[in-house]
Amino acid sequence: MTENKIISAISLENDLLISFYDESRKIAGDRWQVILTARIQIVTDQVQFTQVDPEKRSEIIQAVGRQVNYEKKLIRNFVGDKQKEEIVKALYDSFMQIARPYLSRREFAERFILKTYADSLEKRKWVNS
Repeated sequence: MTENKIISAISLENDLLISFYDESRKIAGDRWQVILTARIQIVTDQVQFTQVDPEKRSEIIQAVGRQVNYEKKLIRNFVGDKQKEEIVKALYDSFMQIARPYLSRREFAERFILKTYADSLEKRKWVNS
């Protein structure tokens, strides 16, 4: 049995929306693999590129697509029924405390897209060689 329920959606200071999902799954008896997934959908057309030339912008958008998804999964294995909700909350609280300042930065979307673009170029090198 897998749970796929949204826990919350929060608008960050940089106008991005981060959504949290409980994607936990029962593995044996009363034991769970607890999975908390954080997702941010970044629409590339809405990002102000300050680190690249304007003509490079269209090349980047063409390479990465109109939408880029940031996703982070936090996983804990073999968690009992009674501790499941507590672990989900602890993972959520920890992620928000540690990652929110970084994800809320004004330049996060641009940097993430540029990283995705660089990764796609590197992947093409491997495929073409």
